[in-house]
Amino acid sequence: MAFAIFEAADRKNYGQKPLVLFCAAGIKPPVEAIARDYERTFGRPVQCQYAGSGTLLSNLRVADAGDLFLPADESYVRTAREQGLLAEVIPLARQRPVMITSKGNAKNIHKIEDLLRPDVRVALANPDAASVGRTVREMLQRTGQWAALEKHATVFKPTVNDIANDVKIGSVDVGIVWDATARQYPELEAVALPLFDGAVETISICVLRRSPQPTAALRFARYLGARDMGLQQFARFHYEPVEGDEWAERPDILLFSGAIAAAPVSRRP
Repeated sequence: MAFAIFEAADRKNYGQKPLVLFCAAGIKPPVEAIARDYERTFGRPVQCQYAGSGTLLSNLRVADAGDLFLPADESYVRTAREQGLLAEVIPLARQRPVMITSKGNAKNIHKIEDLLRPDVRVALANPDAASVGRTVREMLQRTGQWAALEKHATVFKPTVNDIANDVKIGSVDVGIVWDATARQYPELEAVALPLFDGAVETISICVLRRSPQPTAALRFARYLGARDMGLQQFARFHYEPVEGDEWAERPDILLFSGAIAAAPVSRRP
């Protein structure tokens, strides 16, 4: 009954009231493409607000607005769930940190120790604002390398895109970004570190519990996570997508019940 009430309320505004998505800035390229495709197909506008994952989560704690949250790693999903902000979570893709330099890697930077050389200018993501910064800090704290790198860093940036652009224009020699971000900059060179092989993070789309249009929000979340819809764009922009389901605007739900149940249940959302 509750589902039917939500769906009726959503249908009243379908194609009119925009969905509001708080999205990590580093995931903008595929999300923008998916949102525009969705709007053209279904007439439902999607308004995307971009910032670092940590900044977005801080905003969500105080703002009484929004339908969806798309951070760049699982830690923010866990925190948001613990704070009672989430109703649904659907995984989308995976990524891991890498170093980036200008093409050719003229300064021969191949390991964390190289980032501490006096001739190397380093851009890092702010660990309190961007997910890649938090991930890198956690990994390097375990190896005892974070304190020295934090002290040596030339600049801390609020988003992963800011780091890539600083390396691109030459204001720094090296930065640490997500591998998918690095692949979106053909003029840059990615340097993989074995240290980060175990730092694979999953990107997930979350429906906010306070969404005023939960059925429409979940529908768009499923579109993002469909292997024949949104996940194709994630692959196009060099993310490692999860397997995902096939898209269906109104999917069937098959419920297997034990013999103790009084009657079979069939339902279409």
